[in-house]
Amino acid sequence: MELIEGLQTRRSIKSFLPKQVPQETLLKLIDIACYSPSGANKNPWRFVITTNPENLTRLGEAHRACKWLATAPAAIAVAADASVSKYWLEDSCVAAYSIWLAATGLGLGAAWAAMYQSDTKEESDRRQKFVREIFSIPENLYVPMVMAVGYPDQAPAERKRLETKDIISWERYTSTST
Repeated sequence: MELIEGLQTRRSIKSFLPKQVPQETLLKLIDIACYSPSGANKNPWRFVITTNPENLTRLGEAHRACKWLATAPAAIAVAADASVSKYWLEDSCVAAYSIWLAATGLGLGAAWAAMYQSDTKEESDRRQKFVREIFSIPENLYVPMVMAVGYPDQAPAERKRLETKDIISWERYTSTST
């Protein structure tokens, strides 16, 4: 699959076939993530991979909007050390998106479940504690998201996208709202 095609066809896959993802494939996704850019090349990320059905079931209980994690054959927790880089959140997002695009290119589906920056600090803290406990992740690491990875059960339809002309300004911002 060509890069542009992968960018255009990537979808949030939250329904998976009951087929295991080979360990070599999961390791390939992490290898690709390590090619992601990071602020000052600090690479603050760490990854925890699980294929354990008990862990996956528990991840589905992290919050009401991520029950689908329990159906994934694999998940990757993306963690980052804020003491390594002040850009840890941005770096984690780029690494996670690299995983997502690599999964798409390998014929897999992926989606992420937010474990950080929820509506309230209390909820974000609760999610952090929950996912840290599942994976024995130390408190000095943040876990912005957990990625589900597997073979797609179906291909979701393309969603309506904003038109470029409606979201771009030249030289200075101009409002397009009426």
